Amino acid sequence: MEKTLDEKLKAITEENAQLKNKISELELKLKFFDKDKRKNNLVFFGIEEGKASTETELVDCIKDIVVEMGVHFEAFEINNIYRIGKKELDKNRPVVVSLTTKWKKHMILRNRSNLQEGVYIKEDYPKEIIEKRKQLQLQVEEEKKKGIQRSPKIPSQKKVIAGNTQSTLTNLYNAPSKTTTKEIIRPNIMNYVERGRSASLSNLSKN
Repeated sequence: MEKTLDEKLKAITEENAQLKNKISELELKLKFFDKDKRKNNLVFFGIEEGKASTETELVDCIKDIVVEMGVHFEAFEINNIYRIGKKELDKNRPVVVSLTTKWKKHMILRNRSNLQEGVYIKEDYPKEIIEKRKQLQLQVEEEKKKGIQRSPKIPSQKKVIAGNTQSTLTNLYNAPSKTTTKEIIRPNIMNYVERGRSASLSNLSKN
């Protein structure tokens, strides 16, 4: 007995769903392998093409840079090294350095403030993560700008103390408002004195 059209469509839909799940699983595995492959990588920027064009020259150049940073480093600690990007005139392509241990990678990152001028280091992230980090960085910068614009300006008044002019800050938000100021009514003792005299005089007149 032939299957109805609805049954055929249902079977195709289920098959497509299974294929999509398999594709998603494969994509996750690829992302994991890609991330695992990059975990010991560092990307060096600013290394001139002319000084380090071959693999051997790149290894020697990276070794010298890291040693100058104050980190003990040997050539055999480099597992792989290569430049990325299209070669162009007057442009130094980044150098990807794959290290043998993650510990050495962290040591280099901790001391990157000692890098020679013109050279800097970044971690080797996949393109997706780089794009997300850029977006987050833009959001952070926008929030910082908004925070600066919204921050209240606190006026300052100068006060002279012992011949020295010092700046003291006055917070407008802590200053009492005219509309909320309560008038304090204090009792006048003279009213009670006058009342006492009047009462005593009236008693004398009655007597």
